[in-house]
Amino acid sequence: MNAYRFLTPALVVGLLLVASMACATDTDYLKAKLSFRYVDQPNTITSTPAVLNNTAISAGTESGAFWSSRSVPGLQGLVRSLLRPPERGGNMNLQYVVAGVVKILDRPVLITLLNDATPLTQDALDQWEACPEESSYAWPCARNASVIDDARQACAEAQRQAVPGRQDARWAGSMTLGQHVFNSTRAGNPLGTFVHELVHTQDRSDGAAHMFLVSQNSYNYGDDGQHFYTEAVPNLATTYQEGIADAVMLMVDGQINQRMFDWFSRNDVMMVEKTALTPGTGAGQAPCGWPVTSPSPDIWLYNQLHAAGVREVHPRNALANYAYFRVRDLPPRFIVHNEFIIALVFSEYARHLGLSNFLNVLKANDATLFRTCASSIAVLYDALSRSGMGGGRPQQTFLPPGALTGRPDDQPKPYLIPLAYADYFTSYNSTTKEQYASIFENMLPHDWVDLYWNLYKDRVRLAAPLGPTLPPRRQHLTDIAIALGVNTSTAEPARLGP
Repeated sequence: MNAYRFLTPALVVGLLLVASMACATDTDYLKAKLSFRYVDQPNTITSTPAVLNNTAISAGTESGAFWSSRSVPGLQGLVRSLLRPPERGGNMNLQYVVAGVVKILDRPVLITLLNDATPLTQDALDQWEACPEESSYAWPCARNASVIDDARQACAEAQRQAVPGRQDARWAGSMTLGQHVFNSTRAGNPLGTFVHELVHTQDRSDGAAHMFLVSQNSYNYGDDGQHFYTEAVPNLATTYQEGIADAVMLMVDGQINQRMFDWFSRNDVMMVEKTALTPGTGAGQAPCGWPVTSPSPDIWLYNQLHAAGVREVHPRNALANYAYFRVRDLPPRFIVHNEFIIALVFSEYARHLGLSNFLNVLKANDATLFRTCASSIAVLYDALSRSGMGGGRPQQTFLPPGALTGRPDDQPKPYLIPLAYADYFTSYNSTTKEQYASIFENMLPHDWVDLYWNLYKDRVRLAAPLGPTLPPRRQHLTDIAIALGVNTSTAEPARLGP
């Protein structure tokens, strides 16, 4: 599956030249699209942020409070990696990924950098739109401008107040990063964390908040409002939003990529919060008078698992308000409530069919989902499969199961790879077509489900068998692609993946 494997030396040199040219273009693009603002004393909320000079930084000039400070080495390294040409210390691979992400909306991104050497006050957190971690330092977080503008407008209209000015004509979104967490192991690989948050600036999908609000409390992530890498969270719209951000992060951070694949492979535990809210509780009042619906039953995800008879495990150091299950033992409908199951599917798709292709589909998908209440995950799987079919979709004119037995069928089927990977990363636990369709909230067009389930699932499962003594292996993803006639991976002008 390596597109460079059989190339002649001359062609390799040519590709390296193309990569260098592409990288230079990425550097220039990021100089124009990333706007950095540095706050040296964030607890002084009247501070005027210093605007970094991207052109000077790219040329190697580093002057001003940001560069003279010895307290923000991690943030300084990030800016250098993004704005300097590779021959002057820029990170070619990172620039390629970041440029691809920013092109989803193709508008500038505002990035606020905080010197949070001391904990931030609540006023400072509010002023700089920072997300607090436990000790009130700035946890990396980001937001999309259109989503925030729409919420502010709806709130103002509901309260009959003047509608505030919109920011999305100028900005795609904004992000706040603090040195304290950004440069610590708690946030993982800093570059991966940055890429994850950057995807959130581009994502305009509906968060289905109206289904997870009870008495003005959000249950997107459950009672505690937190989400862990190995947690199944109630809101699948949130799982999608985190999952696509994680997928791109996995293309940058090989360590977390391997860690999460190993978690799946060894059938480690999945966490599910035990929601204290009484099942069937009414929606109650919502902030700003927004309309809400009856709460989603997925708020009580643990109750559903318990009713389904899924066996719990009891690891040491378990959190009191969580239950634990073996990830590959869960029914498919529950496995996909975890963001990294989603991320593994899409990152492996990107690794085999190209990150640029994945981001192009994500761009089109974002336009489809903007201000639309739909199953984000089903729409994306449909878009990825359509992309592999040149924009089309098969009609329901397939032969019955088994009708193609014995017929040669070696044409490449890239349109089936996302569907096959969805089956694989739910551990082939679908024993019926209905269970398989539940991976996509039962909203993926039936012709895709029929095509994969009736004609190709057995071929995929034979190519990459799983079982008690057959754990998942990385090679399986390539074996599946080959079984579907995709024999070469898509070359990228940068080295990506684990």
